[in-house]
Amino acid sequence: MKSISDNVWWFVRDTRGNIAMLFGLMLFVFLGAAGIAIDFQRSNLVRTEIHEATDAALIAAARYKSGHPNADESELTAIARKVFDDGIKDKSIVIIDAFAISFDSNTETFALDVGGKVNALIMGVLGQNYIDIGTRSEAKLGKPPMIELAMALDTTGSMGSNGKMSTLKNAAKDLVETLLKESNANVKIGVVPFAQYVNVGITNKSASWITGTSGPWLGCVGSRNYPHNVEDTDYLVYKAPGVSVGNENVECPKALQPLTTDETKLDTMINGLAPHGLTYIPAGLTWAWSLLTPSEPFTEAASKAEISAAKGMKALLVMTDGDNTRAPTYPLHESTNKTLADQLTEEICANIKADDIIVYSIAFSVTQQNIKDVLEGCASDASHYFDAANSAELEAAFASIGNSLRSISLSK
Repeated sequence: MKSISDNVWWFVRDTRGNIAMLFGLMLFVFLGAAGIAIDFQRSNLVRTEIHEATDAALIAAARYKSGHPNADESELTAIARKVFDDGIKDKSIVIIDAFAISFDSNTETFALDVGGKVNALIMGVLGQNYIDIGTRSEAKLGKPPMIELAMALDTTGSMGSNGKMSTLKNAAKDLVETLLKESNANVKIGVVPFAQYVNVGITNKSASWITGTSGPWLGCVGSRNYPHNVEDTDYLVYKAPGVSVGNENVECPKALQPLTTDETKLDTMINGLAPHGLTYIPAGLTWAWSLLTPSEPFTEAASKAEISAAKGMKALLVMTDGDNTRAPTYPLHESTNKTLADQLTEEICANIKADDIIVYSIAFSVTQQNIKDVLEGCASDASHYFDAANSAELEAAFASIGNSLRSISLSK
């Protein structure tokens, strides 16, 4: 029989459980390391997701700013946060404790700073419950992509009141400068002044796409028979009808300017706009549309294939300060049927948009709700419609359109 001292000696010398103990200790270390690796891998995946959501949120805010130039940083942050939240798949594991947009008007740069943390799965056992994450995205307004823009501008008699014409001129010239100021900007701009008629230029008197220009013709054209007056096709068959002074007391607005890259030519033309005449909006829409298609009457525009290859766009801007007061009697515009004129306006707008052309519309100091509704429906969507109650809002609308046509590129 062993003595008590022998048993103690045997217990001390017994090593049969050491391996299990060491394995248990090492297993804890291995599991801890694996858990840390899992947590960091998980946090990296979340960080990538957050960075992508931040980029999308910043671009959304920048585009909103383009359409709403008076939006402040708190408003932009709210817009961005909604897009950001929609971009995070599993919100339960992410805690965002810092989110703010800043805008530097001097450099036209946006920045979005996001700070937060991710819940740790395994590291919490070791006393670290969260992994910090944070990201910063920056975006800058750049030069426009390939753009062809036609502006249909109301130059009727009512534009001569309250300084509206001078405001229009300044706003239109600023838009031209915004789009053409970048070196090597691939941008063409055309302008169509309209009133009761549109002046296509007296130099086109003998053009193959026009008829009825004998006699005292000053450049004005009326409407082709329906449905050709709401289409932009077959001008060589269904010619544009010239309207001579002998038909009625026709006051031709200034001749339109086809698409050009010449800022001086555009500024000179816009400076020469003068208010007179009555309002028939479809005339402005029809001829602005014609500037944007490469077939006759005007051929300065690029084809759809060329625009697509350059990832560019065609856009039409229509601005008016009031209701349609004239409608077609074919070819003249002698009727006062506003319902007909509004219906034709809506139909032409629908056809323009169906032709892959972005439409911006501006109601300038307009009080008639029906024409506001027509103009809003004419725009590509609600963000492309502007209800400018005064001169400052008209200038802001043109500025918004100019910025929205410029590219937004992520710089960080």
